[in-house]
Amino acid sequence: MKQAIILIAALNLFCGTADFSVKLIYIKPDAEVRLKINNFATTLEKQLDNYNWKFPHDDFDKIETNISVNIEKATADKTFTGIINISSGIASPTVQSIALKKDIYFNEQDIVFTMDYESDPILDKMDPGSIETLVLFYVNLVLGENFDRLSYTDQKNFRLEGDRYFQKLFEFENILTSATERISWNKRLEIINNHRQNTKADIRKLNAFIYNAVYFINSGKKDRARFFADPIFEIISKTTEYPLNFFANNFYALSEIFSLAQDAKFLKLLIEKDPEHESTYSQKLPKLPMREKTKINE
Repeated sequence: MKQAIILIAALNLFCGTADFSVKLIYIKPDAEVRLKINNFATTLEKQLDNYNWKFPHDDFDKIETNISVNIEKATADKTFTGIINISSGIASPTVQSIALKKDIYFNEQDIVFTMDYESDPILDKMDPGSIETLVLFYVNLVLGENFDRLSYTDQKNFRLEGDRYFQKLFEFENILTSATERISWNKRLEIINNHRQNTKADIRKLNAFIYNAVYFINSGKKDRARFFADPIFEIISKTTEYPLNFFANNFYALSEIFSLAQDAKFLKLLIEKDPEHESTYSQKLPKLPMREKTKINE
């Protein structure tokens, strides 16, 4: 029996689950409405947890996503305005040498949405004005970002697994039938168009390479992690625009990956692109042999 319990525990380390947290924050004095909104949020969270997301694979422990909506104003017809914040990332069951950060983040201000808090939410109702559709859009977006990182990169033209979720985003544009709806979806339409035009292809590959390299370092396979230094170097060399906080979130991982290459050009590139973390990169620079140090001093 003990062996069976150990086996089950081991299998649960990589069970490929999605864990959601939903908060709908409404600070108005109407206690009855606040309670109904809280119950709505709890039910929506359970629906997200139990939804069939059709993961490309389950070779990960858990994807954690936090969704927070700050409701600023309400009207009589259950229409609200506010701000939505979404953060997400791949969780790890153990402490690792390079921590996995939940660095996927989206924010949209001045959102307008309806919420029938008198009834249970309908997650896939695909009503362009509903809170459920707004949440479903951003969940597909963050799942795409997560599975880009979880893509297997053992082939030159590897498939980015986030594609299946980004392609789902295109379906949301089809439900917009008026100019007013398109205006309210302006920021989301911009995201859809960026993915349709594949404008972030290099950044998506960069995220995949970094995650895979970190995976091998944390698994004690630095010899395999070293192979990622070259493709990461190539993308960073030609990239001029990065997502917000890209280096703040990845500088330590990048320094560890590039130090495996034992070539100063890798870390010097990081110093050039990210001078704020120069001290970290400089500490990883390959040490000169004593003979070369003597020549420099002379």
